[in-house]
Amino acid sequence: MEKTIPARIAASVADMVDRFLRLGESGQTADEASRIRAIRLSVMAATTPWMMVANLCNALLTLFAFKDSPSSTSVFVVCSLILAVAVYTSYTWWRNRKRGPRERASIRGTSRAVIYAFLLSGLWAMLDVVAYHTADETQRMVLIALTVGMAGGGGFALATVPPASLVFCSTVAVGAAIALSRDPSIVGAYLFVLYLVFAAIIIRSSLAVCNSLTERVRAKLAADEQRDVINLLLNDFEENAADWLWGVDQGMNMERASIRFYEQLQVPEGMVVGKPLINIMPFSTVGIDGLDCRQNFEACLEKRQSFRDQDICVELGGELAIWSLTAKAILDEHGNFKGYRGVGRDVTASRESRLRIEHMARHDPLTEVGNRVMLAEDFARAVSRYDRLGDAFSVLVLDLDRFKQINDNLGHAGGDELLRVVSSILSQLCGDADTLARIGGDEFAILHLSGDDPQSAASLAARIINTLQKPITLRSGSAHIGVSIGIACAPIDGIDPDQLMRSADLALYRAKADGRNRYRFFDSSLDAAARRRSLIERELALAIAEGTLDINYQPLVDAQSRHIVCAEALVRWSHPTLGAISPGEFIPIAEETGQIGAIGSFVLRQACKDAVNWPAHIRIAVNLSSRQFLGPGLLPLVESALRQSGLPVNRLELEVTESLLMDMSSGVEGTLAALSRLGLRIALDDFGTGFSSLSYLRRYHFDKLKIDQSFISDLETNQDSRAIVEAIINLARDLRMSVAAEGIETRAQFDMLRQLGCGEIQGYLVGRPMPVDRFEDYLRENGSAVERLYA
Repeated sequence: MEKTIPARIAASVADMVDRFLRLGESGQTADEASRIRAIRLSVMAATTPWMMVANLCNALLTLFAFKDSPSSTSVFVVCSLILAVAVYTSYTWWRNRKRGPRERASIRGTSRAVIYAFLLSGLWAMLDVVAYHTADETQRMVLIALTVGMAGGGGFALATVPPASLVFCSTVAVGAAIALSRDPSIVGAYLFVLYLVFAAIIIRSSLAVCNSLTERVRAKLAADEQRDVINLLLNDFEENAADWLWGVDQGMNMERASIRFYEQLQVPEGMVVGKPLINIMPFSTVGIDGLDCRQNFEACLEKRQSFRDQDICVELGGELAIWSLTAKAILDEHGNFKGYRGVGRDVTASRESRLRIEHMARHDPLTEVGNRVMLAEDFARAVSRYDRLGDAFSVLVLDLDRFKQINDNLGHAGGDELLRVVSSILSQLCGDADTLARIGGDEFAILHLSGDDPQSAASLAARIINTLQKPITLRSGSAHIGVSIGIACAPIDGIDPDQLMRSADLALYRAKADGRNRYRFFDSSLDAAARRRSLIERELALAIAEGTLDINYQPLVDAQSRHIVCAEALVRWSHPTLGAISPGEFIPIAEETGQIGAIGSFVLRQACKDAVNWPAHIRIAVNLSSRQFLGPGLLPLVESALRQSGLPVNRLELEVTESLLMDMSSGVEGTLAALSRLGLRIALDDFGTGFSSLSYLRRYHFDKLKIDQSFISDLETNQDSRAIVEAIINLARDLRMSVAAEGIETRAQFDMLRQLGCGEIQGYLVGRPMPVDRFEDYLRENGSAVERLYA
């Protein structure tokens, strides 16, 4: 038993160390991990000379700064060790600089990198420990700058090897903690906290860099594997092709040949032996790649040198074929040319197969336009041409509008036909030098090379939009679509293809947000907006997990009695660093990412739990998103929230928007009916702003209509708005529904709505959204009626 426990502990420690060393390698096979590890280590090695220069300079600076310090001896020893490590590392790098990169690396390579990082960071940490407590203010500033600088430089230099980067930053952090622990001032604590934040950013960036590098390497390995497969297929064709032997003398007259050669020529041997080879070959007048095959082959023979895979186009029996000829020049002992000995083969099928495979590898099989492979190749050529000649270029990313509806209405066959027709139209609109590629389902990209300025790309985009907004005739019917286009220009928006494609995608996203069927150029604000969106997406997931979202309640009052009859639950988010984030910003992101379901569940449960403590006549209104409403778990969620909170079902009011009703499926009708059977109220929010048809008011049952505030804001001055509001109120009354108005801010608006017979009022005039404790105070203060509405 005494031997078993230590063995288990040792095995557990070894497993933990191994998992730490494999940080950043999750999801990789052993072979893939070794190849990616080699690349990560080589990237780290490339920064070695610069890192060593930084260590040398910083060590010399430290020696100079602490020459008169009481700790000068200790500083000298530590800095000497740093200098020794830096010099030795630099010497090792110099000695091995010409070695080629390894294709694979074992975990020992990562272990050595971690040990090296620990050794070097340990020396810098030791410098803080031995020198900080005796240093004066200037020397402490030097130490702080060195600690942060070395942590940052070392962390990023080792970024592609996360275990080494983590060890480097952690070790320096330990040294800083020990040094600052001997400083009782609050400044030391602040400095250490700031360092921890900085170190966390470095470590997170290291993992991000490692993941990015891993994805790029994986993509390259996949591309190499695909290329190998294609080459294997081509080689298989070549190895199985029929071939023949042939030979000529020094005068290029045929001496002998294989029977297969005569079979190819379809003539007896006696008719060709002794005659010039150039006259025997049945050359075609067509040629290959625009060259005269006869002249080209004759020039090759006249060189009296060996040649390989010389293709000629021949005509046999009225049909064209391609022969590939290879020959070795025969020389006597004096070096005099004595003739050729060679092999020939009919490569017609092989060449056609090669061209077909190359075409398939670079073209979209449905539309026959280019694919991502062709786009990447032409991108590389465009970048090369810009480097050599300064020729600017642009990339346009196109997304068809309303393609999903066409695909649903006409079926996949109709959608495929539409894509083929659109591809043909785009091919005609593009210039001869442009590259058109299909990069997704209904997404295309155009590499535009014919313009010297962005105006050329704008002109092309305008022509495309103008053409595609016209009806397109298909075999299965007529299609009305549009197209949204994002444009990025080189070198204005960068030169890197990935960066340009990302910039064009962001511009495309803006074009869609601005109403579709238009084009937008990329600008830096789009990148900033995308970064903020990505940050909000990550932070929102964290806020949902940690439960840091808040709920505010806004009261609704009865317009006639002025009593509080309802409260609407509104989710709010106050981020510790970003501040208050508007629901108009984070709710659409939650909708797109699927996080809205968790938010909706939290709001519903919490609102029911809070409302159960309010007076019995006050209802609670909760908004439902379309995604949440159409999900299968809504009904169980409502029942669970009511059961767990103890809230009577008649006090719950669910609000849905008109856009939800555009899905005329039986699921919508069934869900509305099931919710009504529970006994709760259903309100139609933002009435009049979304769905143009009123037929759904007859098909679906609602208890209340809520007039959108856009009709209320100019109610006092706009007769049209007043007429619309009055019509909605009368419509609701005739359909036996209550009606509520949102966005009431003035007493005049309140009096006018009261006169028109509006049932409930909501807005800043009544009360702003407020946390639950303030809302409950509001209820106590306005127990009988809201006094401000009498003023």
